[in-house]
Amino acid sequence: MSDPEAMTTNPLAAALALLVLAGAAGCGGETAREASDGVAAAPAAVTVASAAYREVADEVVATGSVEPSRRATPGSKILGRVDEAPVGEGQRVAAGQLLARLESRDLQAAVRQAEAVVAGAEARLENARAQHARMTELQARGSATAKNLEDATSDWRTAEAGLGQAQASLAAARATQGYAELRSPLDGWVVAKEVEVGDMVQPGRALFTIEDLDPAKVIAEVPEGEVRGFAPGDRALVEVAAMGYRAEGRIERIVPSGDRLSRTFRFEVVLPNPDGALKSGMFARVALPRAATRPMLLVPRSAVVRRGGLEGVFVVDADRSGMEPVPGPGTARLRWLRTGATRGDEVAILSGLEEGERYVVEPPAGLADGAPVEARP
Repeated sequence: MSDPEAMTTNPLAAALALLVLAGAAGCGGETAREASDGVAAAPAAVTVASAAYREVADEVVATGSVEPSRRATPGSKILGRVDEAPVGEGQRVAAGQLLARLESRDLQAAVRQAEAVVAGAEARLENARAQHARMTELQARGSATAKNLEDATSDWRTAEAGLGQAQASLAAARATQGYAELRSPLDGWVVAKEVEVGDMVQPGRALFTIEDLDPAKVIAEVPEGEVRGFAPGDRALVEVAAMGYRAEGRIERIVPSGDRLSRTFRFEVVLPNPDGALKSGMFARVALPRAATRPMLLVPRSAVVRRGGLEGVFVVDADRSGMEPVPGPGTARLRWLRTGATRGDEVAILSGLEEGERYVVEPPAGLADGAPVEARP
C-alpha cells in the first residue's frame, strides 16, 4: 500500500489511507489541547500564621450610630409665602444665619401703623402732662377747684396707659414682622430642607433640620448584664468602619431607663469632630474597656477579606489544624467569620475560626476559594 503506483491504481486503498492520516492528526491535536488544559496553575506564595488566643484587656463591645450633639428643626410661626430660601441641604450655617424669608409687605404696613399710633399717644400724654401741671399751679393759687385737678390727673394717667398700650402693639407688630425671617438657632449643617421659594408655609411646620456635629456623639445600646461598672467620664473606643475612623471618646451620659423589649441601656459617647468627617446615621462600634483581662482570638486586619457585608479569612488546609505553620504546598479555603471590635491593627474573632487553624496573613488580590498556595511561615 505504500507504493504510490498501487495507491493510484486502487482508489479505495487511497481513500482509506487519507482517512487514517486525518484521524491521526485529529487525535494528535486533541491530545495537545488536553495537555495544555491540564497544566496546573502555579501556587500563590502566601504567609500563614496559626490562630491563637491572647490575654487582652476585657471590654464590652456594643453597636450604635453617630448622632449630632444638638439638632434643631426651625419652622415658621406665621402663615406666609416664601420669598427667599438661600441655603440648601449639606450647607454649613452659623447661628443667626438667614434660612428663609417670607413675604412681609403687610407686616411692614402693620408696623408703620403701630408706630403712628405710638406717636399720637405720646402727643396726648405730653398734652395731659402739661394740663396737669397748669391745674396744679392754678389750684395752688385758688383759681382752680380740686375737681379740676382731679380731672387733669385722670387725663394724665389715661394718656400714660394709652401710650403703654400703643407701645405694646408696636412691639407685637415688630415681633410678627421678625417671624418673616427664619434664622438658624445654632451652628451646624443643613441636613434637611422642606421648603422652596414660592411655597406657602403653615405655622408650626418644620422647614429645616440643622445638626451640630462638632462634637458628635455615638449612641450605643449596651445589654443590661454589661452595664454595671461604667459611669459618665469613662473612656470609650469608637470605630466607624465606613470612614476608617478610630478614636477615643468619653461616656457623657448613661440613660437610667432601659428598653423593655431589647433589655439594653443607652450610652452616649462624645467624640471631637472638627472637620465634620463623621456623619449623622453612620454605623459605629463602641468598645468599653474594663480593668480585667480575658482571652481573645485576634487576627491582623490584613487577613480579613470583605465580600459585600460578609467578612472572612482564607484558611490553609483546615484538616491540619493544630499544627505549627510550616512551609509547603496547600489549599486556601475561604471561611466566613463573625468579627468583633478592632483593636489597633487586629480584629477580634467571635466565631468561625478555631485556635491552631492556619490562615493567610495577607491574601493576594484575586485569591479564590480552593486555590493552591505555597505556605510560608
